[in-house]
Amino acid sequence: MSMADFIDPIPQVPRINPNAHLILSEADEVCSWVGGEAFVLEGIQPNIIRKLLALIDGVRPLERIYAELADSGDRNYLNEIVLALSKLDIIEEVVTEASPQNHRWELPIVSKQLGQKAIALLGNHQLLNTLAKTFAAAGFDNRRAFYLKNFASCQTPEFRALGQERILVNGTSKYLSSLAPTVYQDSLDSVSISGLSQLFKEFDFVICALEGIPFQALLDVNKSALASGTPCLFVTASQETALIGPTVIRGATACFGCRIITLEGLPPVFEDIWPQLSTPIVAKADSGILSSVAQACLEEAISLLGPTLTPIRATSVLKITEEGDAYGGLCLRTIKRLLPSSECQECTPRLDEPLGVIERSAIAAAAEEIGRIWPNSPKAAIPPASDAYQTVGILGGGTAGYLAALAFRAFRPDIKVTLLESSAIPVIGVGEATTPELVKFLHSPRFLGLDIVDFYERVRPTWKLGIKFQWGLPDDYEFTFPFQRGRLLESLLYDSTLNNQSLGAMLMSADRAPIFDRGDGTPLSLLHQIRWAYHLDNRRFVRYLREEAIAAGIEHIDVKISDAQISADGETITHLITEDGRQLTYDLYIDCSGFRSLLLEQKLGSKFVSYQDTLSTDRAIAATVPHNGTVKPYTLAETMNNGWCWNIPFEDADHRGYVFSSAFCSDDQALEEMRAKNPGMGDPWVVKFRSGRHEDFWKGNVVAIGNSYAFVEPLESTAIHTIVLELELLLTNFPASKRDEGIKSVLNRKMSDRWDALRWFLGIHYKFNHRLSTPFWQAANRDTDISGAIERLALFSERAPLSYRNSLFYPLHPPDFFSDDHSYDTLLAGQQVPARFMEPVEDPATWQRQMAILKGLASTAMPQHEALSCLREKRQDLLYDFAKRRDSWLHTWLPA
Repeated sequence: MSMADFIDPIPQVPRINPNAHLILSEADEVCSWVGGEAFVLEGIQPNIIRKLLALIDGVRPLERIYAELADSGDRNYLNEIVLALSKLDIIEEVVTEASPQNHRWELPIVSKQLGQKAIALLGNHQLLNTLAKTFAAAGFDNRRAFYLKNFASCQTPEFRALGQERILVNGTSKYLSSLAPTVYQDSLDSVSISGLSQLFKEFDFVICALEGIPFQALLDVNKSALASGTPCLFVTASQETALIGPTVIRGATACFGCRIITLEGLPPVFEDIWPQLSTPIVAKADSGILSSVAQACLEEAISLLGPTLTPIRATSVLKITEEGDAYGGLCLRTIKRLLPSSECQECTPRLDEPLGVIERSAIAAAAEEIGRIWPNSPKAAIPPASDAYQTVGILGGGTAGYLAALAFRAFRPDIKVTLLESSAIPVIGVGEATTPELVKFLHSPRFLGLDIVDFYERVRPTWKLGIKFQWGLPDDYEFTFPFQRGRLLESLLYDSTLNNQSLGAMLMSADRAPIFDRGDGTPLSLLHQIRWAYHLDNRRFVRYLREEAIAAGIEHIDVKISDAQISADGETITHLITEDGRQLTYDLYIDCSGFRSLLLEQKLGSKFVSYQDTLSTDRAIAATVPHNGTVKPYTLAETMNNGWCWNIPFEDADHRGYVFSSAFCSDDQALEEMRAKNPGMGDPWVVKFRSGRHEDFWKGNVVAIGNSYAFVEPLESTAIHTIVLELELLLTNFPASKRDEGIKSVLNRKMSDRWDALRWFLGIHYKFNHRLSTPFWQAANRDTDISGAIERLALFSERAPLSYRNSLFYPLHPPDFFSDDHSYDTLLAGQQVPARFMEPVEDPATWQRQMAILKGLASTAMPQHEALSCLREKRQDLLYDFAKRRDSWLHTWLPA
């Protein structure tokens, strides 16, 4: 990330964020770590930033800091550093502390017998204060609060030297050192593992809630608890987030070291330095986090020491987060189930000693967790076979070929991949509309994991929130088909339109992007919540994929394949034959030769299954058309006399294409109609196609990807969508041995089922579109075969929408976006197919209030060209945020 990418206001009286870390990597890169996010700051000189950080104390104004650093560098350079540090929350504005608020909850009072249990509370700041007061109020009279100052392991010359060399900012330690010392009856100045171990033996339960202290100290507490055998609950908390757990019970549970390995997810650059980094801190006494932490700790103590003798946090960690609403709402959820980690060096199994009741309860909880895990292993690795596939030859470049090459490199780096294409065959320069499946495939770390900012710079995509259909009814009627699901029935019944069913649908109607103006010149992004796809210029996209494939080390041969030799039985390809007579041999061939299907159809004879009875169009005329400067956030599907016309918007022009049936008009007639609709259109070109699939997805040693296997007309932008699904299905189920045949028949069936389902879904677009009454549309309404969708249509007519009840067509998740009940609901309701509707979920008054909120937000949305420019040139961090944040739809989209 570049320092010039930020536009947030600069704090005028800056202080170090108590929960920020800034270190120097071994390569002298400045790296930040705040709130679980890591960034590398480029172009910062370590000596300059050390001087700057030394002056940021929460007292000096920024102007004074700049004045004291006048001899250290250009003011603009210093300003850029401060701007970057502010954006990454390393520094913040000094604010007046609010008086403590009273976060009320019903405090349980323990029995006298339970209150005599010995509890040690370890801490050094707000958490300790709150825990001490809470446990006293609950009746735990035999508790002791220990104020821990220094740990011997953190004072060694080696430990301190590494921290001084590598750590630029350790916000919590700097914050604590600025506070007046707190006086406790039990204060331990120099703490050792042996001393703590002896101390813990005097207690029935220990709660460790240390703040702003090196993680090494918590590992020392962890070792002491394991050595003494005393159960110990670990708590770490910042102003916004708390993690509670596990309760460490020797020989039975995961320890704190296991939690670090399993849960914290530190980036590699921090792995050797993290023991020196400080634990988070609750900087404000009025934080609602404090009372929630105290409540969870009290519940654990009562459960562990009470009659049940059962720890709640034996195998889990509780996460508490502030929701950030006007009422100070908190969210509590179990985020991780923990079992002892084989990588942990802190704890070892000790089941040879006598087990008490608590230990047995903890082991029972662990066994229960194991019972949940063991039956669920959907991604178990298949052991390699002696005759495994070693080489793959991909015939054809383009989108299908390069995505296949990159996918093999990502999923099966052990296989040598060679891509064969001829530079003499040009790339068709048509705009390409996609679905969210491609966004996931490109950027999710589960798949290709390609850098999203780099992608926007090189490919310059625009956003697609869905499809707008000028379809169904005559005149100017239209409806939206958004990727973001919502309340379809309420929108239809209360507003007489489908265009209010979600915020994404509203943005489509308003020609706006999911980036909003806060009112102060800074953007608010909802890219992570509102599902979207890309509009792509095919030339730029293919060039990008080619460059990424070459950078990934995939062998590329510029060659024209003239023929292929088949085996004597006609079941496999023995080798490819180049135009200059060379023979190229591979274990597996990926046929990406497009409509000609050179290997699958021409050489191995896989029969073509036509969809002509359902999808009768077979031509497309494409051209670019000027627009008025508005980059629409959707693909348009406009009804035409003999088919329909797409509009794919880009920043410089629209890409339009007329899909029609040659049985009803000639190319010249279609071109005349298209020119009448689109004055100023550029030079057109005609693409011929057929809709259908082959009988085999995998035949012999050939797998067909893209148009060489199947194609349907582009009404739902399914070309790249299906390529991605084919690659996901192939590579997540790739066989271990070349002799494995069972997987081939299963993949053939699953892939043909997916394509047939797509056929029926597209068929309903033609069957019920009554916008025009031309001969083509009269035939489409009368003759379109939708036999595979009859059950869904019958059920829709009786109980619409289908998506308002559990599906009867798939068990949990639809196998594909276009097999989803909600997709059928939108297209059938959008075309006003008669149905008996169910009762709406929301009443009219509630609906109108919710609409007011969404419409208010939609009114602040930015036009797409402004939003794209902002993210590409100034706020690249918002793109990274979309790709990295855990609640992004990128990580929860439909399964492969």
